[in-house]
Amino acid sequence: MADASISSPSSRKIEDDIARLETGLRQLKVQYDMFFAGALPREPHELRANVQRLIKRYSNAPIRKYAHRYHFNSLVHRFNSFSELWSKTIRNLEEGEQPLPVVADRAAEKVLTTCRIRDPLKEQELLRHLHSSFLEAQRKLGKGNGQLPFDRFVRVISSQAQSLREKTRCNQIELRIIVEDQKVHLKARPGR
Repeated sequence: MADASISSPSSRKIEDDIARLETGLRQLKVQYDMFFAGALPREPHELRANVQRLIKRYSNAPIRKYAHRYHFNSLVHRFNSFSELWSKTIRNLEEGEQPLPVVADRAAEKVLTTCRIRDPLKEQELLRHLHSSFLEAQRKLGKGNGQLPFDRFVRVISSQAQSLREKTRCNQIELRIIVEDQKVHLKARPGR
């Protein structure tokens, strides 16, 4: 019975673990920034191992809800990007170069979320997740009133998707939530 709970975890357990993963990743980033600034004597190996265990647990487990799978995959991608940055910075330190984690991190965090869609009207669950990510990013920056209705959000995306399809004849649209000049933007481009 214990194996069944590992292979197909409940929706609530997945939500809790994804929230733990997001919090752990945020803490890990802060601790690595402190380590590179000289405020911590050594790398945060224990916290990193905890984050990696969470990632490993769900990497092979079936995540049924698309929104959960999407959120998990975006966090894994973010962790992998940070890991690569941290490895390069550590290598540079070992070679005697000065690290530039703040500048490199700003470039890495410019794109907050990406997703690909074919038909905005048929992919409502994915768009609901994207919509909540957009509102959350605005709230964190203290921009907007967080009252962009979902139906208006879908209309804007549908309009952008139709325009891109006409111009480029693509079947897939890549949507990105980005932060530029302390403002949150939703941008669309042809999917690859």
